Amino acid sequence: MTAEEGVQLSQQNAKDFFRVLNLNKKCDTSKHKVLVVSVCPQSLPYFAAKFNLSVTDASRRLCGFLKSLGVHYVFDTTIAADFSILE
Repeated sequence: MTAEEGVQLSQQNAKDFFRVLNLNKKCDTSKHKVLVVSVCPQSLPYFAAKFNLSVTDASRRLCGFLKSLGVHYVFDTTIAADFSILE
C-alpha cells in the first residue's frame, strides 16, 4: 500500500461520512462533496436474510436508503470481485 492509498483509506470511516452528509445538508449545492458508497457482494445476502427479502429487493432498499441519506452514487462491487478472481 502506498502512502497515498493509506491516506485515502484512513478517510473512509463512518464519522467522516456522517460529517460530510451533515455539511452537504447545510451548504449550497454547488459546494457539496460527492458521496459514493460501494457495496460488497457479501453484504447483500446478509441484509436479504436479515430482513426476509430477496437479494434484489435488499439491493434496491439499501440503495434507496443510502440515497435518502444524501449519497450521490451507490456501486455494487460484484464485477470488481469477479475480475479479481480471474486474475
